[in-house]
Amino acid sequence: MQVSPAEPVRKSGRARQPNRKYADQTFTGFEALDSASEQEVDLSQQLEERSDDDEFDEFEALEDSDEEEEEQEQGEEKEDIISSAASDASATMTPMGHSDGAQSDPDVDMESTAGEGVLQRNPTGTRSHVFGRPTKKSNATHVRGITDLGKYHSKGAKSDYIYSLFGNATPDLVHMARSRDQWCHEGTLPRRPNKNGTKGMHHFFSHTDEKRQMEASKGWDWYYDHGGQQHMSQSQESVSLSADEAVTYLAPSSDSPRTIFMGPYGRQARFDLSVLQSLALREAWRHPRPQSDTESNAPERPKSQKGKDGWLLNVGRGVRCVEWAPNHTGDIQYLAVSTFRPKNNDTSGQPKFSPAFTAQSFPASIQIWSFSSTKTSERRSLLDPNRPPCLRLVICTDWGDAKHLRWCPMPRDFRSDRQEGKTPVGLLAGVWTDGYVRVLDVHLDQGESQRTSFVKLTAAAFTAKPPSTLCTCVIWLSQTDLAVGCANGYLALWSIYPYPAPSSSASLPKPNLYTPLHASYISALSSAYPILPHLVATTSPSGHLRLTSLLAPQTDYVLAPRLRHPPSHIHFSEPCQAFLAADETETLRLWPIRRFFSPLSVTRCPSQGLAVGVGQVHGSVILGCVDGTVCVTSPMRKLLFPRLTSWQCPIFKHEFARHGVREGDGNEGGRIRITEGFKAQEAGLFMGAGKKSVEGVVMATIYEEEGQVRCVSWGKELDVGGWVAVGMGSGLVRVEDVAI
Repeated sequence: MQVSPAEPVRKSGRARQPNRKYADQTFTGFEALDSASEQEVDLSQQLEERSDDDEFDEFEALEDSDEEEEEQEQGEEKEDIISSAASDASATMTPMGHSDGAQSDPDVDMESTAGEGVLQRNPTGTRSHVFGRPTKKSNATHVRGITDLGKYHSKGAKSDYIYSLFGNATPDLVHMARSRDQWCHEGTLPRRPNKNGTKGMHHFFSHTDEKRQMEASKGWDWYYDHGGQQHMSQSQESVSLSADEAVTYLAPSSDSPRTIFMGPYGRQARFDLSVLQSLALREAWRHPRPQSDTESNAPERPKSQKGKDGWLLNVGRGVRCVEWAPNHTGDIQYLAVSTFRPKNNDTSGQPKFSPAFTAQSFPASIQIWSFSSTKTSERRSLLDPNRPPCLRLVICTDWGDAKHLRWCPMPRDFRSDRQEGKTPVGLLAGVWTDGYVRVLDVHLDQGESQRTSFVKLTAAAFTAKPPSTLCTCVIWLSQTDLAVGCANGYLALWSIYPYPAPSSSASLPKPNLYTPLHASYISALSSAYPILPHLVATTSPSGHLRLTSLLAPQTDYVLAPRLRHPPSHIHFSEPCQAFLAADETETLRLWPIRRFFSPLSVTRCPSQGLAVGVGQVHGSVILGCVDGTVCVTSPMRKLLFPRLTSWQCPIFKHEFARHGVREGDGNEGGRIRITEGFKAQEAGLFMGAGKKSVEGVVMATIYEEEGQVRCVSWGKELDVGGWVAVGMGSGLVRVEDVAI
């Protein structure tokens, strides 16, 4: 191998002479390279049969160059070899990894071997250990089998960067380009679709109309044509309750109304909101501004005739989960809400246990609220300010809190329901604190739009639980398949169809797959539906985020860099083709499916992020933080154009303060302030952005539990894709249309 002239080379005292072989026979051996001669075969066999000790006696001495005696004896020979290599660059590597020199074996003719091309130059471009340090590798590869990711951010490497995120397949690049043209211009808030559909909300381009139509029709044949509906109606047992009997399951933390201060900046007014009641945001924005003595003679400003459309609900307890029901394209949308168990201040005599690993059963409920929409002249669906939301159904159970709820997200055409007098809402999967995963077939009574129904479930349409552990989270993989995370770090897969025979209905169904993924509790999981639903990302308190292929879960997986405090949530963004979560550094990050081991930062959160919602018909993401701030950003701009500054638009800030709390009064003295009217702002990515430090240490703030934003959810359909539901620790749920 040629030695770089820039490096120090030991030269012999003798006069350097050109290699006569290359000087006189420039084109010697070119014919031999075009055909495999018998001499090449014989020579290759001789090289394989010779031992290294006999063949390279002189070069072995160079490895012990620290010994002075051997270096003095063979110094002259080493100078000849190094000088020859520097002059004619004829040092090559044999298949055994040693330098090819003519002195190594007098039986080998150097003229013929070099001319016939048997001894090739080292393809890796590295120098043999005989000549000391290796040269710089031009095509260096790493453990993962890919080149250095740092070059993707250099000038002129845009195509390589895009390939590392979206792959080099034509369909993937086409979907990326169409998503970029559709949503990349949106800085923060999503836009309503224009007349020709080229901008604004749109179905994901990888989820084509043909795929959605097939999933909506043939994907539900098991339910309508193969007896799935009858089996679920028979398995799901329920009894009706009165409003007085359901009080035990609702159990609000306080019977007194919530005191709320809200409205435009500088004109906030006080409102009292009772349990299970609603308040229009327009009322707060229409409230007159209090006048001071200097403004008493000023002309009165006209009240806003439009205000802000939205609703505020008081569900009685801290909100644990909110989820919009998909596949409803009419003027009614449904929202499922689950709450936390009321805290018991009296802990005397109660055993101490870990709630995450212990099954708990107590009365609890799930609330189904309905929201009405109105069509404008431009065929836009807006929240109807004249029809308040209605609590349509309260599902009462003795299974504990529903800590994780997921509607089946696959498209569905609601065919003629065979249950007379019922309106189908959808299949609702959930994980309860008793450790079981269940699927509920939710229906509402027809013709009772303003009446609340109270139903107690004693058995679900589908019930399952792994042995000796608890279920922690659940997602839908298809219309019939569930993926469930467990407290022991295992992942379980169940199919609700084919359903078990009636004779074996008493026993729990066995999972189709039960495999270990983490060493501890699985706190969240998400699948790459609709493009690659067999890819599942999971998080665990062990600190690792793992991306696993369900086709080969024990061999086909990748781990992300370990975090001290892994996120309690993770969601998949189809336009970005990446999983998204807020990490311990108050940063929103993306884990692309093709480079999951190398996360990308998007924006800084105002504080620690507790909830993240990914748009289903647009590219915007909503964040809920521990300080009560709710903001919207667009990660696709930062993903495709890393040099651009990320923007975020705060929607509102929810603050809770304890005022006049008496012992045993719970939260009766607490007051809530909702501040809104913020403008979009730039968000830095460096550590400590906007934080105060004391002696070089960034200080963290501890916030009230009731003031935190616990969960968020975007609307699932095109007409209502800008609707967002935000659940807070104070028991308030805010529903608002933020699309522009």
